[in-house]
Amino acid sequence: MLIADKGRTMSRSRLAIAALAVVAVAAGGVAAGMYSSTRGPAAATATTVATPPPTTAGAPASPVSTTGPAGASAGQTTTTGPRAAATQISAGKISDPAKAAAHLFDAWQTIDHESALEFASAAAVRTMFAIDTYPRPRFSGCEPGGGGFDCRYRYANANGILLLDLRVTGGASAGYRVVSVTTPLRFSDPASSAKHLLDSWRAGDRAAALGAASPDAVDTMWRVADRAHPPKPGKCVLDAADHSYDCFDAIPSGSLAMRLTGGASAGWVVASVAPVVD
Repeated sequence: MLIADKGRTMSRSRLAIAALAVVAVAAGGVAAGMYSSTRGPAAATATTVATPPPTTAGAPASPVSTTGPAGASAGQTTTTGPRAAATQISAGKISDPAKAAAHLFDAWQTIDHESALEFASAAAVRTMFAIDTYPRPRFSGCEPGGGGFDCRYRYANANGILLLDLRVTGGASAGYRVVSVTTPLRFSDPASSAKHLLDSWRAGDRAAALGAASPDAVDTMWRVADRAHPPKPGKCVLDAADHSYDCFDAIPSGSLAMRLTGGASAGWVVASVAPVVD
């Protein structure tokens, strides 16, 4: 009887131990599952964030947006390169009359109408581009007068010097522009200028005559000179008082006195014509 009771007691002990083992294993599994569910995703997330994405060798960098001029919308990009440079030039100004003339001159030499129009009137550009670019004249300076400047380019000839006269107006703050272009003749000695007026009268060419004489002198020449008895070239005499010359053309009743003013560099011009009776 005692042996049987002892056997039953040992059997219950083994069952209790087995049950505890099962509970321990189950608890361990639950704990492990809880640990895994707690640590697994967090560890995976941490690994993904910490590891940067791979880069592709040779891939171009992403474009960077730059802020535009003052007043532009945020994130607006600005354009650089030749087109932007041209826009800045055309929207700008030239504060020096000589540089305004030089801008048109250079555009004329390279046959660039668009550039020429940036700082010159359409009429000035048309006149300038109607002139042959060869031979190339040389800049001889800008002279103030009449509320603007006359900027001149000179062709180097002995007599009958042709100038490109670029009329520039404006101001340093507003900027300068070429408003007109003329091609006056300049004569380095008074006799050549007087002869040019006389030859132009004989040919009936008033436009050519204006290249060597004032409008008043041309009008007088056309009114008083007699085509039946054309004037004959005479001598020129210096008037030391005002550094001018009087050139006399012989006519039947006396002579035509041509008063010439100017100089060798600016050129001599017939300022007036008057008959002189002997």
